[in-house]
Amino acid sequence: MNSKQLNSNEFDATSEWVVKAISGDIAAFEQLYYLYHKRIFLLAKRMTGSTGTAEEVVQDVFVKAWQKLESFRAESSFYTWIRSITTRLVIDGFRRKNAQLWQELTEYEELRHGQQSHDGDARDLEKLVALLPEGARNVFILHDIEGYKHTEIAEIAEIAVGTSKAQLSRARKLLREQLA
Repeated sequence: MNSKQLNSNEFDATSEWVVKAISGDIAAFEQLYYLYHKRIFLLAKRMTGSTGTAEEVVQDVFVKAWQKLESFRAESSFYTWIRSITTRLVIDGFRRKNAQLWQELTEYEELRHGQQSHDGDARDLEKLVALLPEGARNVFILHDIEGYKHTEIAEIAEIAVGTSKAQLSRARKLLREQLA
């Protein structure tokens, strides 16, 4: 299933689950979790470069979503809302934590030091994206993978639009160099 599309049955069920969850129905919120947790995990993993950190982010996202569910306005989809929570949590995590702490995660270190060959498959590209500098990686993921506009990225990351464009250019340049 494409991450930007839900068939009408899923959309109807999602709307129903959101309404029930807002009224305190935990089972309905669990359904929302089961529907979206994998996509949230993949986004978090791309942004952090770490499976363990991504798992923690997923937990934090759904705890925060449960706590803030009453503030959800159906102006966008539920997925768009939790995707926004995810990107904000990851970016805030980068701001709060020492960059060295994030880099010490086992999987990230293996990627950074252990794998120099790239046979062109999607996993190798993901590994190369994980190796990008933090700012460039986040802008690349938000823009080229998740489809955010530079104005949205600038707002989320609290950077200038020009900085977002420069980081995207830097990310693409670094990836081209690695793939050459």
